[in-house]
Amino acid sequence: MKVLTSGPCITALEQGVKEEVPPVSKISHMLAERFPDDAPNLKAMPVRQFIGSAVRAILSDRGYVVEESGIRIPNDPVFKSGSTYRKTDEEEEDDDILKRFVDMLNPDELRRLHGLVKAAL
Repeated sequence: MKVLTSGPCITALEQGVKEEVPPVSKISHMLAERFPDDAPNLKAMPVRQFIGSAVRAILSDRGYVVEESGIRIPNDPVFKSGSTYRKTDEEEEDDDILKRFVDMLNPDELRRLHGLVKAAL
């Protein structure tokens, strides 16, 4: 979705970071206006997950990391929950691929991963 990398969208995402709210809550109205005909169906779980992953990647490229996941977003036209972000500390590892992988998982995927790791150990 090219709209996610547009200037207004990036500005809105970074505003969400500043306000310490899930940035997806700042773009949901833009997305609903851009895609009014349910193509894509913004309320479909895979579409919301894709948007969340894209937002995470966009913000990661701009120096942000996930602060907290699973934050409820009341009365939002697209999202039920989202993650909050913070600026990356200089001391943090930017090249830890395993941490980046785990950070992009939603709560259900994290529970599944936990079970897989326990089974492997």
